[in-house]
Amino acid sequence: IKLAMRKRCPVVAVYVFGSSDMFRTSRFLYGPRYWLMKNFGVCIPLCRGLMGSPMCPLPKKTTVVFSAPIHFQMADHSPSDKELDVAHDKFMQELIGLFNKHKSSCGYADREIEIH
Repeated sequence: IKLAMRKRCPVVAVYVFGSSDMFRTSRFLYGPRYWLMKNFGVCIPLCRGLMGSPMCPLPKKTTVVFSAPIHFQMADHSPSDKELDVAHDKFMQELIGLFNKHKSSCGYADREIEIH
């Protein structure tokens, strides 16, 4: 978002329905793996795809949806922290709205978006 604001470029929110179903994930040693991720930025994903492969995804239908371009306002050539926070909030609300608008038609009416 910051780079787009500096270059005065609009941003388009994109969501891919079905991408979270391409691999089966494991909760094995989730606590220690989460701790490593939070404290050191090291992620150790445990997943299985087609024929148990960690590299080949399951054959799942995906649907890509796009928002309209999002334009951000700023007073100077570089965004202030407050302007950046406002822009990020605007982007996140657009992404959540995009998910909620299309989830039923894409077969995901029973799901909620989780952003951490």
